[in-house]
Amino acid sequence: MENVLIHVYQQLLVTHRCSVDRILEDPELRQEFVGRVRESAVDASEFVILHGLNNLRKKSKLPRRAG
Repeated sequence: MENVLIHVYQQLLVTHRCSVDRILEDPELRQEFVGRVRESAVDASEFVILHGLNNLRKKSKLPRRAG
């Protein structure tokens, strides 16, 4: 699931220029992120998906927004 989370985060980073915090805080971005992850055949709860995203951020495994 880690690769899917990274890929979907990259997609939202390009289209919305948003941070992990913004995805976690904004209901529309959160719904879009979880929906795209689930479209990639990941059958997990919203909590598990968002917890995974947050853990990837803490481990510095996500790309950063360009200044």
